Amino acid sequence: FGALSQGSLLTGYDLVVCADCGAGYSDDIPTQDAFDRYYAEMSKYEYSDSAGIQTETDLSRFRETANLVTPHLKRDHRLLDIGCATGGLLAEFKRRGFSNLLGVDPSPACAKLTEQLYGIPAQALSISTLNQLGEPADVAILTGVLEHIRDVDSSLDSVKSCLREGGFIYVEVPDATRYDQHFSAPFQLFSMEHVNYFSPVSLGNLMARHGFSVVFTRRLIRHLSPQAIEPAIGALFRWEAANKSAASLGRDEETEPALVRYIQQSRVLEEKIQSKIAALADAAKPLAVWGTGTHTLRLLETSRLPQARIVAFIDSNVHYQGKTLAGIPVIAPSAFTDKNAEILISSQTAEQEIFQTITQKLRWPNVVHRLYAS
Repeated sequence: FGALSQGSLLTGYDLVVCADCGAGYSDDIPTQDAFDRYYAEMSKYEYSDSAGIQTETDLSRFRETANLVTPHLKRDHRLLDIGCATGGLLAEFKRRGFSNLLGVDPSPACAKLTEQLYGIPAQALSISTLNQLGEPADVAILTGVLEHIRDVDSSLDSVKSCLREGGFIYVEVPDATRYDQHFSAPFQLFSMEHVNYFSPVSLGNLMARHGFSVVFTRRLIRHLSPQAIEPAIGALFRWEAANKSAASLGRDEETEPALVRYIQQSRVLEEKIQSKIAALADAAKPLAVWGTGTHTLRLLETSRLPQARIVAFIDSNVHYQGKTLAGIPVIAPSAFTDKNAEILISSQTAEQEIFQTITQKLRWPNVVHRLYAS
């Protein structure tokens, strides 16, 4: 990966599969402290371009999660959403009659927006500082969290410190065994933020080591946007402090061959995308690149994008604005005034949304290039 001038989490890593248990993870990565700082200072989950309000796709996903979990809970249960972003999932539980709710997120802006938008209390804490919470929770929710964490074992210990004896934990993570079945951009699921690659077996083994017994495990399909799908695992566990058996589900035999298939598939599509970028480089016309996330960082390292005549990077995330990428400024959409430059949308997940913003909301006359539109 490339890197922003300030605040980048990492520039690359080694993908590893454990020879003993078969679990997949990233190696040669920063310490957990670096992850905690990154999510506190550089969060993209504040949805700054929409004042914290999440999309209908997100809200639909929250409803699906609540549908899975609610039948196993009581309305007076205290629910703790770890990594709550701007509180959309907690708001869904609130609509269903749950009132004892608390969100935590490493981003102070996310915690503030959770309270402002939904009237739900929230605190700005990293997962490693959950012991600062007071009353323990009956239910801890971690959706899209464990794949982001370097020190998974110590983090789960931290979660247990704020969970009642016999309490539940709901975990939702991407399912690495199905990356190749729901393909998006090349290597997109090897994000600069995703550092653990779970299967149902490896997730079950991890939770069993910490004394969690499984209530249910589901293989899910989650929509990240109208055109992007992520396969997921949703699982509910119960924690018993006296449970020391840590029964293993056995070796994870699925992850390694699945990741190999995904890599092979990515390489095929990457060739097609690189040919489009090469044409832009050869044209040598002024080019603004919309998007500075994992997708762009990878293209800067693996394609001829640096040879294009890039005049600006555009990003709606306020934390990225004012920085530089490849020595070129990152600016807000409102600061871009060059109507002669062509625009490359560098995102698969948000490609359609960005295209509509440019052509319908902003009504820019610029030529727009899309890498994934048919």
